[in-house]
Amino acid sequence: MKKKLLLTLLSIGLLAGCQTTTPTPVPVDYSQIKLAKGNIVHDGEVYIPAWVRNEKKINQVLSNVHYCADNIVLRFQTMSTQDITDSCKLLKDTETRFHQLFNRQGKPVLHDNNNILRANIYAGRDDYVKYVTEHFDVPSDNGGMYLEGLPHIENNSAEYVAYLRNGKVWNLNHEFVHYLDGRFNTYGDYCSPPHDNHYGPEYCPEPAPEPPYMIWWGEGLGEYVAHMKDNPAALKLAANKTFQLSELFYNNSANWNTKRIYRWGYLAVRYMMENQRDKVEDMLSHVRRGDYARYQKVVKIWGTSMDADFHQWLDTVAIK
Repeated sequence: MKKKLLLTLLSIGLLAGCQTTTPTPVPVDYSQIKLAKGNIVHDGEVYIPAWVRNEKKINQVLSNVHYCADNIVLRFQTMSTQDITDSCKLLKDTETRFHQLFNRQGKPVLHDNNNILRANIYAGRDDYVKYVTEHFDVPSDNGGMYLEGLPHIENNSAEYVAYLRNGKVWNLNHEFVHYLDGRFNTYGDYCSPPHDNHYGPEYCPEPAPEPPYMIWWGEGLGEYVAHMKDNPAALKLAANKTFQLSELFYNNSANWNTKRIYRWGYLAVRYMMENQRDKVEDMLSHVRRGDYARYQKVVKIWGTSMDADFHQWLDTVAIK
């Protein structure tokens, strides 16, 4: 295809007397294309995510670009020099910490082309609410979202949407962990692992698969790598022993709340990473290959076997 394109351009140049003017891009009329809704592409449909279709609109609002590294890009409305510096350091430190934990540097899961993550940062909550749904086809009632796209597609665009809160990018490192986990631990796109979320931009198919899902791992890992042992909001809850570990493995959209999904998800992942690492590695050996049926079987085999030890461990980390 590249050779054909090159020959075509050379022919045009010869016909035009070898002029070197750059051709004006022709806008794509998306109304003439049968677009896939979200990540599920049926015969005759084309996958073009909202952030590609709306790139011109997005660039008009998020008009500034800064490269933290070859694989980390900030696109933003307005940020101070200090916040750019702090954000880049936070992201690179989080990346280093992730690879120290999992030793996956340079070893992405198979068929993952998300070489670069772009963080799209609005000036504040009001701008986020005003633009993010139109730009990226995501709900605005959140603190930011990671958008994986279809990573098996060459040149796929991995995006993160966020906004400034008190001069800082809200939830920046948590969402970045989702990118790292998706690239190095969790095979496939967002709809591949078992979960029951059907919101945009992915619009995963219904009905949802049977639990257990991977919500405990995804959200808990985001909190764990972002905060490590410095997470007082979660550690203050530990003494209450509100949940059994086996209950947290069955986190889902119906029981979604900040304490259970994020705080207790953090505690579940931290316990597993620090006290049951062999079980984590066994689990990830299936998840990295996309064998989610075996992942679910493994979790069912775990059952309640670690509940008592989990509660004893909570006593050792709880802030009382």
